[in-house]
Amino acid sequence: MPPHRNMVVLLPHGLRADALGDSNAWPVLTPNMEKLGRRGLRLVATSACPADYGGVSCLLTGLHGRQSGLSSQGWPERCAGFPAWLRATGYHLAGVGNVQSIRPWLHEAVQVDPVEVIASEGCEYLRAMAAKGELPAIQQQRRQRLRYGPFDPDRLLLAPDSDIDGFIYTQARRLLIQMPSDRPWALIVLFSGPANDLAPPFMYSDAVDPHLVEDGFALSDFRHLDDLAELDYPRTLLQRLDPTRLGRIRADYLGRVCLVDFGIGRLGKELATRPDAHQTWVILASDRGALLGEHGLIGHRSFLSAALETPLIIAPPQQVKEQTHDTAMISTVDVAATIAALGGCDLPAGSVGRSLLPLIQHESIPSLIARGGGSIAEFGRRLMLETERFRVIFNTEDGNALGLYDLLNDPGERDNLVHKMTGRNVLDSLRWRLGEALLPIKATAV
Repeated sequence: MPPHRNMVVLLPHGLRADALGDSNAWPVLTPNMEKLGRRGLRLVATSACPADYGGVSCLLTGLHGRQSGLSSQGWPERCAGFPAWLRATGYHLAGVGNVQSIRPWLHEAVQVDPVEVIASEGCEYLRAMAAKGELPAIQQQRRQRLRYGPFDPDRLLLAPDSDIDGFIYTQARRLLIQMPSDRPWALIVLFSGPANDLAPPFMYSDAVDPHLVEDGFALSDFRHLDDLAELDYPRTLLQRLDPTRLGRIRADYLGRVCLVDFGIGRLGKELATRPDAHQTWVILASDRGALLGEHGLIGHRSFLSAALETPLIIAPPQQVKEQTHDTAMISTVDVAATIAALGGCDLPAGSVGRSLLPLIQHESIPSLIARGGGSIAEFGRRLMLETERFRVIFNTEDGNALGLYDLLNDPGERDNLVHKMTGRNVLDSLRWRLGEALLPIKATAV
């Protein structure tokens, strides 16, 4: 065992599990993220809250939203999660990105506000763009985003380092160079993308040919829309979707995936030059996925698989003897518990997350299914339970089931079984299993 474990924690916002090149779902290259996956443990996690910003809060605290009370509608002012635990254990902490809620526990921070913010004196990215004379164009691009989301973005001829994620990985690299060598440290990098709805910088705008990702276009079925999602964008924008526009939206998203992957590669090269690289673990996770045309929808406030499933990679300093994949049901609340185990921290009372480190050694972890429940996720008035076969969504206000899908026979989630005899036969048992899953989840202070 090394004397301590350093950590680089990479948290790209809205990264779908199938957006990595090795999933073979899209024509996209992500060699750096795939390299991390080959070095250690590559998993798919279910987002505990596929909504801004509850998903990030679940990642940081290891708590479900109903435990922490943190709103999914706005960024919390303070969010004591694994950064607070690591600092109490003696870690030196640095963070880049939207670190506002964890800043009290960081020794060094580069605050980058979300792209919803048009002007801010506290955002170091906007200050840097002002110094370069590029702030007016950035602000106009953000105003366009507020009006049209990803449907009609303002395309800027920005160099990658002037893009918000380019700025983030450049600042993360600078902080990585400055990390101490006489004490354990953790660098937390919250990338803005790929789901920030901004067009990628010009070197990445053609990373994927839009014509290659037009297939699978489907018109929105507004008859069953409320069963599938809460809209992130006006219905009129969804009604204007066609294969060409959808291909461009997908290409923009995947271009930002490539940009984030390049930044991760630059950080990896810098890490390799440090004398303590042999003591440094890399964890990559995301708060949620993103819908890219599934059922004719664009957005994320949904329990469709594309919005729920995120990649989770735990890469030790050295290659494990055998590349590890696992099909266990994993939640994003397990990320904080895993980081706590790496740092030798005690989990706070009420935590239901599990350390995933035993999976690297092909050992078992407590099973969600064995406890009689399953994986749960929640946002707004919706609560989801996923078992080994079914996914069911309930309205928490009236208790009615909104959706029920047989993931074994209907992986595309096309057939809602709620009002069919097949569904009625399993709903009662799923309600019981939901109660079992909710039993250990108690309110706790954050």
